[in-house]
Amino acid sequence: MRELTLELPVDSRPAYLRIAEALRDAVREGRARPGEAVPSTRELAARFGLHRHTVMAGLDELVAEGWLVARRGEAYRVSRELPERFFTPRTARSAAREARAPRWRFTRSAGPGPHRPGGAFEFRFQGGLADLRLFPFDELRGHLADALRRRDIAALSYGDPAGHPRFREALAVYLRRVRALDGRGLVVTHGSQEAIFLVGQLLLAPGDCAAVEALGYTPAWDALRAAGARLAPVEVDEHGLVPEAFARLCRKRRVRLLYTTPLHQYPTTVTLAVSRRLALLEVAARHDVPILEDDYDHEFHYRCEPLPPLASADRDGRVIYVSTFSKVLYPSARLGFVAAPEPVAQRLAGLRRILSRQSDSLLQEAVAHWMEDGGVERHMRRMRRAYELRRDVLATALSRWRDRGAAIDWRLPDGGMALWLRVPGVSAELAERAAARGVYVQPEEAFQLAPGPGCHLRLGFANQTPTELEAGIERVMECLAQRPRSGRR
Repeated sequence: MRELTLELPVDSRPAYLRIAEALRDAVREGRARPGEAVPSTRELAARFGLHRHTVMAGLDELVAEGWLVARRGEAYRVSRELPERFFTPRTARSAAREARAPRWRFTRSAGPGPHRPGGAFEFRFQGGLADLRLFPFDELRGHLADALRRRDIAALSYGDPAGHPRFREALAVYLRRVRALDGRGLVVTHGSQEAIFLVGQLLLAPGDCAAVEALGYTPAWDALRAAGARLAPVEVDEHGLVPEAFARLCRKRRVRLLYTTPLHQYPTTVTLAVSRRLALLEVAARHDVPILEDDYDHEFHYRCEPLPPLASADRDGRVIYVSTFSKVLYPSARLGFVAAPEPVAQRLAGLRRILSRQSDSLLQEAVAHWMEDGGVERHMRRMRRAYELRRDVLATALSRWRDRGAAIDWRLPDGGMALWLRVPGVSAELAERAAARGVYVQPEEAFQLAPGPGCHLRLGFANQTPTELEAGIERVMECLAQRPRSGRR
């Protein structure tokens, strides 16, 4: 019998598993054919310096898996029951694999995904990113420890896909007191992204028209596209979404859903005025269009108390409200929610049971206790003061550069975690030059439904200290001064 070449893997697994892997590879690669005997346990033990019992354990593993067969008094042999395609030379096997490759039929588009920074950056003007250095870890740790000490077995098992009852109760109180929302069904989700995805799956069919702001949040668009929707842009100006533009679209097409960010329009941060909100609700009622309102950073408003959600003025039960605690807690907590008319909430909970079953009940219980204790709102107030200071530091630094001749312009945002800066030239080119200098900025092109050259940057200020903001914006302005002569204004 010809000698079988075997290579024993070098890793931390037990020796018998490595023996099994070496023989399994020999079968896969056609070096050991169906019906052929493999080397004896004595031979393999001598070849690899192992005990025979170790080798036998490896061979018995392959017998249990179906690669080898063993009969009393005979050598271990390769099973004849394995498909023939496992026993072809590598080159032939590669060609066979290509011929047999599945012809996938994809029925949904996942989209290009969000615009995320890659590589190492010294400064990150990333909008919507909280400064986790300010997070009160000890406070949350204490509430998590309390939840564990209560030994609530039910909280650790399968529960209501709509969310932990105690968290939903605390959330309902918070929404009624702080956001003027009451009498709605609540469904806890893995962040607002899952909430948007669920709404899309519930209300949209392939080919349906979903209206979105012409500049907006691309992950939300991807979630709607995943339901098969075709997106139609609605004009956004310096005051936010234009209701008249939405009305024109509704007269031309059957719109099945409008996705909007009225408190801090994403990415421009403009707050939609009360008059436009009422006009938007009127257009939606006239054309029977459900509205998906994304209130992603409600807590961070500086000029005055934030306007109540569009959903608070909803008298027809057509506004589905989504929000998140990612900006208040930390992004990986994945704690978002939907506040919707009860029949809609029940159906969303049913869909959620299929998609992800439920969120972390233990975390929900801990956060509920933290909310009841007033700790969450105290943390929000601290963050709001810190972010307002950082917004002002960024605006002051930009003013100094404008006074020195930089052709930039902006409007001080009433709230949010970013500033929308107009720059000369193409913003994507400026973003590339800044990236080469170790600074991440988001160009307008990253938020466009219809691609084209943009002239704005979205500068997130929440996740950097005042010192970091000043140093980072200095580097951006240096890149702006070095722009090519061909750059457009």
